[in-house]
Amino acid sequence: MDANTKVVIGTLCSSFLLFQVLFHFVSYWFSAKVSTGYNSLSIDKKIEWNSRVVSTCHSLLVGIFGLYLFLFDEPTIADPLWGDPRLVKLNIATASGYLISDLLIILLNWKVIGDKFFVIHHCTALSAYYFVL
Repeated sequence: MDANTKVVIGTLCSSFLLFQVLFHFVSYWFSAKVSTGYNSLSIDKKIEWNSRVVSTCHSLLVGIFGLYLFLFDEPTIADPLWGDPRLVKLNIATASGYLISDLLIILLNWKVIGDKFFVIHHCTALSAYYFVL
């Protein structure tokens, strides 16, 4: 296994763990600090809220990184379609880690946030990312 592959797998696993920690711990703590009404929510509403917080964090992280790549990354600018820039792969690995994490959260909380269309969407995106990586 070459160094690039190890970095991509490491990034994917780190991303998965980061988003799990955000969902299970950070979002609960942060939301309770920021909003007084959070503690009065039902468990189901807290699960849905935390899922949305993690989704927002993911979109900010990957979106800002993607914008940076689009505007400033020389290998991406030089050949955006056929180039093989490392940072783009890291961004895709980060997104893949999130998608796997979110799939696990959806499956574990199916009665609250389960939706077959979310599962189809996540699996389709993961399939596309697999072919890119």
